[in-house]
Amino acid sequence: MLRALALLSVSLLVSACAGPSRPPAELDGLWSAGPAACAAGVGVRFQADAVEVVYDEETQTLFDHPRYRLESEGLSFRVRITYELPHVAGGARVAGARGMLVLARQPNGGLAPLTHSIVDARTGAARMRIGDDPAVQALTLAPCGAHPWREDLRGRI
Repeated sequence: MLRALALLSVSLLVSACAGPSRPPAELDGLWSAGPAACAAGVGVRFQADAVEVVYDEETQTLFDHPRYRLESEGLSFRVRITYELPHVAGGARVAGARGMLVLARQPNGGLAPLTHSIVDARTGAARMRIGDDPAVQALTLAPCGAHPWREDLRGRI
């Protein structure tokens, strides 16, 4: 039992010290709510250090220090994004608490959240966002520009 606890502690320490994870290549580029938003340069970018909302020349962080884990590829593409919660009053973060979001490829070639939860690693408590979750609206997106999910790649090479 002691050996298992030590192994778990070491694995948590290694994962905490690891650098930022790179988002899957499928998430490259600007993602927006539609063609007009794409044309205006408004949307979401998935970066190694943050998921950012882009407003033409400005950016704001939506999720800090995301950790991307590819769950499935191709037509059933799913990615789990674990992120740090925003600072609370006084500038501190809630210790051990993380947000977890699962995004999935949609039949139209877009991307939408399947689940969104807040998990407290200290207690194991989880709170699921249901119904009026702003992440569902903010992250129901389509890729801007050419993307293999929407367009056949034949003739581009």
